[in-house]
Amino acid sequence: MRKTEVIPVERDETVHGLIRKMRESLSPRIIIYSPGRVPFLRNEINLRLLKYYSEEEEKELVLVVKDRTVKKIAARLGIEVKEKLEAEQEEKPETEQGDKLEVYQNHLPIDLEEMTAEAVPVREEEVPLATPPLRGGRLMLALGVAGFSLLAAAFILFRPRLNIIVHPATRDHTFRTVATAGVNFGEREVLQGNLPLAIREKQDELSVSLATTGRKRVGHVAARGTVLFINSGVNPIIVPKGTVVATKAGTKFVTTKPVVVPKKSTRYELGVPTGENYGQAEVEVEAVEKGTVGNVERQMITVIEGHLANTLHVINPQRFTSGEDRLVPVVQEEDLRRAEVEARRQVALRAESVVNELAEEGYLLLPELMTTEIGQFRAEQPVGTESSTLTVKVAYKIAAPLLSKTHLYKWLEHNMYQTLPAGFRPVTNEIACREVKAEGSSEAAKINVLAVAKIRGQIDRDKVMRAVAGKTLAQAKEALLAFPEVGLVEFSGRHEVETVPKQSYQVRLIVPSEK
Repeated sequence: MRKTEVIPVERDETVHGLIRKMRESLSPRIIIYSPGRVPFLRNEINLRLLKYYSEEEEKELVLVVKDRTVKKIAARLGIEVKEKLEAEQEEKPETEQGDKLEVYQNHLPIDLEEMTAEAVPVREEEVPLATPPLRGGRLMLALGVAGFSLLAAAFILFRPRLNIIVHPATRDHTFRTVATAGVNFGEREVLQGNLPLAIREKQDELSVSLATTGRKRVGHVAARGTVLFINSGVNPIIVPKGTVVATKAGTKFVTTKPVVVPKKSTRYELGVPTGENYGQAEVEVEAVEKGTVGNVERQMITVIEGHLANTLHVINPQRFTSGEDRLVPVVQEEDLRRAEVEARRQVALRAESVVNELAEEGYLLLPELMTTEIGQFRAEQPVGTESSTLTVKVAYKIAAPLLSKTHLYKWLEHNMYQTLPAGFRPVTNEIACREVKAEGSSEAAKINVLAVAKIRGQIDRDKVMRAVAGKTLAQAKEALLAFPEVGLVEFSGRHEVETVPKQSYQVRLIVPSEK
């Protein structure tokens, strides 16, 4: 039957006190008894410490508590929980008298004391009397008691007197690395700092419309006026509608209706012919070209086009003033240049907007290396066209380089181990990129990366023991905290220990984060 010790939880008890009592106990089975609510037992870390030290001492730990919260935490951690203390006794056979004393508190088991007391006289009697060797069970019992006594003495002598709990320092390790990236590199070159790039392209066409700024004066209303046809022939002449007359400068007019020019006649005075009167006829004409170009001075229209020029004369007795001009928008060279500039600007904006479209999962897009190829500009309205708007179309192609995150983090991990401070190691393989800058082209670009990783101090037992052996606890703590890899130092064990033992077997080094 296993010996069991009951450790009641006092009001002013602490978890370190319970651990000390548990470690000092010689019983392989420990019952922590708490009939009431104990706040520090509700802490999962404290229960983990109790379990840890019970496993270190190779002891079975049982909790007898009524607090439901403690029961839940203990069950989750795999600690045995009992409802009542009496249940421990019911499991033992009542017929054996010695078993009644198996549950004890803060003292050696009675059986062990008796066995220890018997071990001395047995050995004293064997040597001086030179009696024959004991036979059977009595000899085996004596040897067993002697062996157990030696083991108990060795345990008491060599068990640790002081526990040094060293919490490694944890911090962010920031490092910068530079690599070369290009489309011609392969995966095997990653550890050499040559990262392969993948190119994704997008082609499209863009249309830009702008208001024209050019202005041109054009004819709006054709000039109208009256011309006089003169016939010097002996026959009347018909001037049809649409007959063209003009100035010597070439400004043309057409008649708006037909007219008959009478023949010339003889003028008589007192029956005597005194002269001739040429036949005349007036008709309205309209300028062929609209605008003020048709406003001509009097007597400027003198030319008749066609066969009528041989028999008729023409003249405008009055100046023409009814012709009007107006200003109309027209495409000019400056408008075309403005449209090209606007098209380039919109292509650049389009390139920024398609970044998310070109990005792929598992890849990092490098916007600094993006390139945009713009084709030839095509104006739908040539220069000089009368139009209030100018529309320009242009085709473009956007090429975006992508960097594989797998390749990048492989390179970062390689560099992280090269830059780790002495005495530290990574907590995990996770590396975060704070900054990625690229310059150059997709053929050969320089990639500058700022990364950060979580690292933890690596505790060296020999180094710790050399630093603290023989020093007071305060000096030992100060010496350990001087190491960059140490974050926090705690001591536990016997209260009478004021200096760190020089024998390493009397000191137990505990690094919680390594468990």
